[in-house]
Amino acid sequence: MVTIYDVAQACGCSSATVSKALNNYPDVSAKTREKILKKAKELGFVPNLQARALSTNKTWNIGVLFEDKSHSGLTHYFFSQVLQGVKEQAEEMGYDITFISKNLGGVEMSYLEHCNRRKIDGVVIACIEFDEPMVQELMDSDIPVVAIDYYSEHISAIMSDNFRGVYELTKYLISLGHKDINYVFGHEVYVTEERIRGFKKALEEEGIPFSDDMLIKSKYSEKQPNIDATKVILGRDKLPSAILYPDDYSAIWGINTLRAHGLRVPEDISVAGFDGVEIGELVSPRLTTIKQNTSRMGKQASLKCIQMIESKSDDFTRITVGVELIPGKSTMAKK
Repeated sequence: MVTIYDVAQACGCSSATVSKALNNYPDVSAKTREKILKKAKELGFVPNLQARALSTNKTWNIGVLFEDKSHSGLTHYFFSQVLQGVKEQAEEMGYDITFISKNLGGVEMSYLEHCNRRKIDGVVIACIEFDEPMVQELMDSDIPVVAIDYYSEHISAIMSDNFRGVYELTKYLISLGHKDINYVFGHEVYVTEERIRGFKKALEEEGIPFSDDMLIKSKYSEKQPNIDATKVILGRDKLPSAILYPDDYSAIWGINTLRAHGLRVPEDISVAGFDGVEIGELVSPRLTTIKQNTSRMGKQASLKCIQMIESKSDDFTRITVGVELIPGKSTMAKK
């Protein structure tokens, strides 16, 4: 087994210098750190995590808190890609990840209790009801927390540019000649507020009057609420020429509902989604959507969490990750 002393001997330096380089201490030059890390990798050095934890008062473990009502777990279309980003960044910086839950070994406990029991250094939170008391308790604790797509002045957050996404999507539909546009929106959270703001701003800039009838309440990613929302639109005297849905899955359920009522997409009604997940590329017609950079969101969340752990600071920041318009075949110019 290769030890820290073997690495020190191979590099011609002290074991203390090797330890500082491996633990990213600032008093080791970048050149020396790079040399030590390269040699450690060549020799197959694996850190003794227990000893490392004792010497640094850290466990090198990031908690991931994720709960979704659909119980899709790691197959969740959005979270799985975010998690991959969190995992890759954490591993690159020498950290492991642990999932946080309300149950540990058959014992019910709060999220904060779970973190304390596992001695978690920091937590990334995604896809959860942020207003739940146990989530608020965790965010109010001394544990560094980074939230994904949630805004608070007291929490660091990684956000998609939700305003820009719906703004650009609406402007794109308007450029195709659509003025009568309905927006089916998801849960009433900060993300939704930003998207609705983008929708209204695009209409305003193009001189299109906004009315409350343009907004139809639904839920993100849930089948029946989006079918019901589409039926609300279908029950009106005058149909819109285009519909925006809260996400790609909702858009597909909307398309199926429109077709079941004898309408063609996009010939009769143009449809657009949001997220840019793979299923939008597989359906016919290919979905017009906004692509979120989920992997980058995960990496940024992991990086920020580790920075807070290692600097021991409460530097709350909000990082916005850009989005990309993906024109598809589910929209067309209005005839």
